[in-house]
Amino acid sequence: MPRRPPIIEQDIPLYLIPHTVLRGVRMYGNEIERVVVKKTCSHFYNVSIRTRPVKRELRKGLRRSGSKGDGSNGGEKV
Repeated sequence: MPRRPPIIEQDIPLYLIPHTVLRGVRMYGNEIERVVVKKTCSHFYNVSIRTRPVKRELRKGLRRSGSKGDGSNGGEKV
């Protein structure tokens, strides 16, 4: 299985780095392998988020934040 390419965001200002990393964690959750932040010039940085594939037997139970439930509880409120 080939590796997934990293998600790279370029020229991020210093004050937006925490928000960029938080957004990546919310989007990819358990799939994150590493986060690399490199300084480019002045107060700008490149943020690279590398993900890894999750094994298929684990993927079924994996829920990302912000995703809706599958409705398996019969529509009852918990």
